[in-house]
Amino acid sequence: AVVSTQSGHYGREAAREQVEGRVDNMDREAAREKAEGKKNKYKEMFGDGKSLSKKKLLKMTTDHLPTGIHLPTGMKGVPEACIDAEFGESPAMEKIRRGGKDKFYVCAFVNFQHGVGEDKVSPPYTEETVDMRFALFKQCVDEVNKQNKRFRAGEDTHQAGINFFCDLTDEERRPYSNGLVMPDE
Repeated sequence: AVVSTQSGHYGREAAREQVEGRVDNMDREAAREKAEGKKNKYKEMFGDGKSLSKKKLLKMTTDHLPTGIHLPTGMKGVPEACIDAEFGESPAMEKIRRGGKDKFYVCAFVNFQHGVGEDKVSPPYTEETVDMRFALFKQCVDEVNKQNKRFRAGEDTHQAGINFFCDLTDEERRPYSNGLVMPDE
């Protein structure tokens, strides 16, 4: 038992020395620049350092939203960058994780509503239908991100994107698929 304790103690000391050796050899300035770059990347995406933190979302208003843009229940607003971004390219959309918090999908949802324009085929949103359309849109975003992840990994040959199908029910989508019924996966 004494030997294993000494061996365990020696193992920790060796690990500590190894870590200290790496720290001594580390280019601290390069590490600091890398960390700063990641932090600034998100500040640039959301403009003026705005993020999607709950605190900031709760303070936002819909004053800058174009007419006809509806937010899901409980959402108070979004950064202007969500509207200003190219259609389907809302800030950090590809970073949204399946089953993530709604606040991360809202920016993409507002970008979708603003960008789809005349291509929109779903009925106009109302307070009664916006949450259902938002749920459909979240499913679409998850599928787009899943497909694009497979593409980047070389497991598939095509990329996917946000389009006017993203807020449609299966029934509303049917006329665009010539009646083709897709099997459940």
